[in-house]
Amino acid sequence: MFPVLPQSVQAPLIWPQRESMEVSLHSTFRLTCRGQTELSWNGPVFIDDQTNSVKKGLFISTVTISNATAVHTGEYVCSSEPFNSTESTIYIYVPDPQTPFVPSMTPFENHVLTSYDEMEIPCRVTDPSASVSLIHMGTDQVMPSAYDSKRGFIGLFGAGTYVCRALIHGQNHDSIEYIVHGWTGGSDLRVELRAVKRTLLVGETITVDCVAKGSEVLEDHWKYPGKLANRGPKTVKENKLNLEIYYTLTVTNASPKDSGIYACSITDIMSNESQTKELTITVYDHEFVHINPLIGPVETARLDEVPEFKVDIESFPAPKVTWLKDSSVLGDDTAEISTTLLKIGETSYQGVLNLIRAKAEDSGNYTVKAEIGSISTSYSFYLQVKVPPVIVDLIDVHHGSAAGQEVVCTAGGSPFPEVDWDICKNLKHCANDSSQWMPLPINSTDITVELQMNVDNHIESHIIFHHLEGTVAVRCLARNDMGVVSREVKLMSSGPHSELTVAAAVLVLLVIVIISLIVLVIIWKQKPRYEIRWRVIESVSPDGHEYIYVDPMQLPYDSRWEFPRDGLVLGRVLGSGAFGKVVEGTAYGLSRSQPVMKVAVKMLKPTARSSEKQALMSELKIMTHLGPHLNIVNLLGACTKSGPIYIITEYCFYGDLVNYLHKNRDGFLSRHTEKGKKDLDIFGINPADESSRSYVILSLEGKGDYMDMKQADTMQYVPMLEMNEASKYSPIQRSDYDHPPSHRQFNDEAESLLSDDSAEGLTTMDLLSFTYQVARGMEFLASKNCVHRDLAARNVLLSQGKIVKICDFGLARDIMHDNNYVSKGSTFLPVKWMAPESIFDNLYTTLSDVWSYGILLWEIFSLGGTPYPGMVVDSSFYNKIKSGYRMTKPEHASSDVYELMMKCWNSEPEKRPSFHSLSDTVASLLPSGFKRCYERVNHDFLKSDHPAVTRVQCIDNDDAYMGVLYKNQGKMKTRESGFDEQRLSSDSGYIIPLPDLDPLSNEDYSKRNRHSSQTSEESAIDTGSSSSTTKREGETLEDITLLDEMCLDSGDLVEDSFL
Repeated sequence: MFPVLPQSVQAPLIWPQRESMEVSLHSTFRLTCRGQTELSWNGPVFIDDQTNSVKKGLFISTVTISNATAVHTGEYVCSSEPFNSTESTIYIYVPDPQTPFVPSMTPFENHVLTSYDEMEIPCRVTDPSASVSLIHMGTDQVMPSAYDSKRGFIGLFGAGTYVCRALIHGQNHDSIEYIVHGWTGGSDLRVELRAVKRTLLVGETITVDCVAKGSEVLEDHWKYPGKLANRGPKTVKENKLNLEIYYTLTVTNASPKDSGIYACSITDIMSNESQTKELTITVYDHEFVHINPLIGPVETARLDEVPEFKVDIESFPAPKVTWLKDSSVLGDDTAEISTTLLKIGETSYQGVLNLIRAKAEDSGNYTVKAEIGSISTSYSFYLQVKVPPVIVDLIDVHHGSAAGQEVVCTAGGSPFPEVDWDICKNLKHCANDSSQWMPLPINSTDITVELQMNVDNHIESHIIFHHLEGTVAVRCLARNDMGVVSREVKLMSSGPHSELTVAAAVLVLLVIVIISLIVLVIIWKQKPRYEIRWRVIESVSPDGHEYIYVDPMQLPYDSRWEFPRDGLVLGRVLGSGAFGKVVEGTAYGLSRSQPVMKVAVKMLKPTARSSEKQALMSELKIMTHLGPHLNIVNLLGACTKSGPIYIITEYCFYGDLVNYLHKNRDGFLSRHTEKGKKDLDIFGINPADESSRSYVILSLEGKGDYMDMKQADTMQYVPMLEMNEASKYSPIQRSDYDHPPSHRQFNDEAESLLSDDSAEGLTTMDLLSFTYQVARGMEFLASKNCVHRDLAARNVLLSQGKIVKICDFGLARDIMHDNNYVSKGSTFLPVKWMAPESIFDNLYTTLSDVWSYGILLWEIFSLGGTPYPGMVVDSSFYNKIKSGYRMTKPEHASSDVYELMMKCWNSEPEKRPSFHSLSDTVASLLPSGFKRCYERVNHDFLKSDHPAVTRVQCIDNDDAYMGVLYKNQGKMKTRESGFDEQRLSSDSGYIIPLPDLDPLSNEDYSKRNRHSSQTSEESAIDTGSSSSTTKREGETLEDITLLDEMCLDSGDLVEDSFL
């Protein structure tokens, strides 16, 4: 219900009856005004939705604002007519967090004139609850001033630039800048004459506004065609806010007589300054449209040109212009055609058609059509696109036919080309002497010429030779305005083939055979060959861009790594790749504390080439060079004599890291509190369960599809030399490294990360533990100047105790069918794991391994996901890597871990962190006791009699005992049981570059030759002098016993052989 309007109240009444009201953003609101006379509305914006009615003698006017926004904030005024005698107002707020200040709708509103009375900076807010302060931009200080949300800041302000700052929901928002000028208004007179429409039809209303800005005492004077007839009342409206006065002239029911010049003169009474502005109004008695073509009835364009066709159009009102080709409408939906309509004047337009790179099919009839309602006009022209002539085909139809020979020349072009024929009878000079070519006599009875058009709209010229003697050359020439082309064909008379033809056929056949042989050789050379990915850096160029790697074949191989073949029993084939296989085996006598040990043996296939045998031997030498470490797959022994090469390595119970993450994905507990675990040894094995003890490179019981290894069809067992029963079935003995001191003193959370208790599944701490251990392993390799070149989760194994070990599976992986490896020449590369400098510059360093470590982190924290998911390695992939594309954060990685990945993926290698820095950073994310627990496990490993440790110990202690054994000065009564950990630290190194060989005496030389000749015929690859336990002259039995205790062979003391 609306409130009843009292009869005594003269001013209109607005409902709702409030001074101000807030409405929601994008909502709809209505304002209703009642009064005793006709009503009109004014608001912050033009109000188009207004309804008026009269009810019971009262005038009712309602305005509706749909989709309210910040611009609708302001004062709404309802005035009674005439002359706006009385009015009522209501102020509406539309709060908008994105638009805290009401946008300016008036030009120059940000300019404020100096006044001696009161000044106003009109920064009005949309939310009345906002706290607003005035900031002087020059001093950045808050100015004390009164603020009215409906007007802005009010007061006296000095010249300068100001900004209003609103605090809404704890955030500051600044308004536009307001400039306070140091001069007062009224000194400059400015006049602007505007017209809503300058071109009208009979019956429409002419409205002209003369806007004057200056002092408050102005006088207007008008000149226009209907002034004498007193047509057109004038109204005046003052805008004090902008110091403007609007003089409006309105001429209703316009006629052609009202056409002419409308002039407004404004005079400043104070300064006697006067300005006059004028414009032209035209009134038409009907609509019209005419086309004035700027092109002829026939137009031409050259092939691939960009022709432009224009027509002038006189029209009122604006026309609709359409271009057609062969009666089909042309649109701008194709990139080959462009149509535009330009407005030149009030009734003048220009239509433009552009053809982008004209083609032969663009020829045709074009029409431009201009329409206004039911009135239309058009203009047509023909376009011919000129195309150079081309000979589509030249065919000898009846070569060797007894009925004659026919030659057909098919030619095209625009305009249609003329076809002529030339003949040359002296073949030897036809190519170099143009005078030998003569026009073909077409009037002869021996020659017939026919001309016709084929279905493709090409010209076909047929020439028939009824009697051809000898061999001639015929030339077809096609010419038009765009040029001339020709083709030639050789015609031979019927008869036996010439010797030249036979010779040419033999030559072509010979060339085909040679090319085929070259292709076969190239294919054979591009066949992938096995190579070890690991490299050892020998030296670096001064600029750091070239690396010289140690030739692994030049590294020494100490025969004390040799393990007797009759102590190794091979079992089933675990898996095989393109070059080799991994076989399960049992080793007897590798360790005193564990005489029977399960191992894995890497070997080549019987079809391996000598280069692949050399590569496997290089892998063995690099592993002997590196030495033992807790986080790499350690070498246990090798068989290189009297048969194929076998490399014996540790066994990792849980297989590769990718497969392990996949299996434990569902049970992953990222926020589960770690519980205490039972005491386990350094390998995470329950001491009571000795049956689980093993040292093998990998476990393939659970296949991971990432390996692409071909499973053996049968459980194949390889027969080996028989052993005596006592040795073969001797019980497993306990050793010092089976039961290291308990590390229970560390916190349970840290201890649980190095244990096998999987009751709670995989946790986030486990992922960080894997990350830390890989960093430690890579730190060790880096200290040895070793570059891995294929660091990925598939090359990281997980052993008991959740100890991760880094390895290289290149031998036992079918890389030719593995999607992770991309063919590059004669090799396959893991491109998605490679650093940019490795991909594009073939540069491999420890810093490129750091990049691969970042990819490995992504694999771990995506629980075994494939890097760059959904992306194919192609030119687009390479361009993205070059342009700096990096993968997004995996689901289970924290921001700290992802920040670590991004540091590893720095495009500048020198800015990537070192593995030492990476291990320290990851350690800071783990429980406080984890690093101490890890160091204890690592220390126990290096102090144990693990075969990898004891064999290095024997080699390392070689120099210390050499003099005692040869000189026989005193007997060793005690031997150090500990192993100096510093000799195995990251600072210790093996021999790089290679040591010089000591000269041998003639006697030593002859002894060595006699000794080595016993096994040279049996070795497949000569790896050094064979061991011997025969007592030498000058050696006592006690000496030999001491050598045996030290793991030394007296034959090895003479000299190590090099492969």
